[in-house]
Amino acid sequence: MDVTKSNTSALAGALGAVLQQAPVSGVWVAYSGGLDSHVLLHLAAQFNQHHPDLPVRAIHIHHQIQAISAQWVKHCERQCEVLGIPLVVHTLTLDLDSGESIEALARTGRYQVFSQLLEANEILFTAHHQDDQAETLLLNLLRGAGMAGLAAMPVQRALGKGYLVRPLLGFARAELEHYAHTHQLDYIDDPSNTDTRFNRNLLRHQVIPLLERRWPATKALLARAAQHQQEALALTQTLLQEQLKQVQGSKPHTLSVQKLGKHTAPLQKALIRAWLEQLAFLMPSTARLDSILTTVLPAKVDANPLVQWSGCEVRRYRDDLYALKPLGQPRHSQVVWTGQNTLIFNEYLIQPDSVQAYLTAAQETQTLFKVCIRQGGERFKQGKQWLDLKTYWQTKGIPPWERERRPLIYFKGELISIPEVEFDQTLV
Repeated sequence: MDVTKSNTSALAGALGAVLQQAPVSGVWVAYSGGLDSHVLLHLAAQFNQHHPDLPVRAIHIHHQIQAISAQWVKHCERQCEVLGIPLVVHTLTLDLDSGESIEALARTGRYQVFSQLLEANEILFTAHHQDDQAETLLLNLLRGAGMAGLAAMPVQRALGKGYLVRPLLGFARAELEHYAHTHQLDYIDDPSNTDTRFNRNLLRHQVIPLLERRWPATKALLARAAQHQQEALALTQTLLQEQLKQVQGSKPHTLSVQKLGKHTAPLQKALIRAWLEQLAFLMPSTARLDSILTTVLPAKVDANPLVQWSGCEVRRYRDDLYALKPLGQPRHSQVVWTGQNTLIFNEYLIQPDSVQAYLTAAQETQTLFKVCIRQGGERFKQGKQWLDLKTYWQTKGIPPWERERRPLIYFKGELISIPEVEFDQTLV
């Protein structure tokens, strides 16, 4: 196989696919300095020679895990200078006491940087190849993953404001090694890649070679299986999006418990996963998902059930199922306010028009407004009628967890305003 031509075509093909969806304003290459990413960078540099108007840059993540990694930074700088590709180096500081594996911490850190790096219409190329795909599929299988995990790595996905593209996913590492040898590429050989304490390395150096002795095409077959799962996943997601429209709750971004209850348990789980993915939450474990079906959906209407996991909590109020960022304790219980500017109170934005009728009196008497959360037993006057706050909020359909955080505005000791504020999850 003419690897040079094949890989150049793959890179150009990946770029062409993105161009069909939206204009591309810039290309980034994730460059570690290792064999795979150096091949990709070399291909990108060749591409750039024929398309000089499209900016091509490299990004190197300095993990600071190994003492020698500072030398890798210098190596990457030299190679980028030779190829005429601008390089950005980002240094990570990992929390090694967090309890997570170094692999997981490093990967999460990298992708946070990549996500923040990309601007609109920019793409990031990574050097994942067929061998990586096979390893990822096996790792996810051994974790008990579902269809999304077994789909492994897609060729392209959204990332930050742009896209991540893996143009070499259809090629074996042996082909990249041949390309590197042919072009005499100077790349880093990371010694940690042979450390079988890491799960991926164990699969790479011991498990997969054993499988290949019986099934020589193991990597290609596993990659093909991942492709089949990606196609099935895409079809399933399309069908689920149509189903999601049929089970929407009465409030934005909620699901109807009653409508969900008309479906089988497997479809309920699939709909909840699709809903959570749509809201950009991490997927719950099997146990957590089962708990939503067994404790949240059948809960009494006046109950306040809760299932939570990292970065998400699912609650129910009446017929609506909510997915929220963990609320924790309210940031504010009481603040004073001039009434002349927008106020952020807990997860709510309060506009000056909430107290417009009292602003003149407040300024003349130099009196500040008091903004606080409920203490219990509050009453307020609406016209000539006194209303109980708890009953009022029940009538308005305000969930219990919001009632404990919503702002109440007092002037000279009197409850004067209950702003019709919007709950803003970005402030959680």
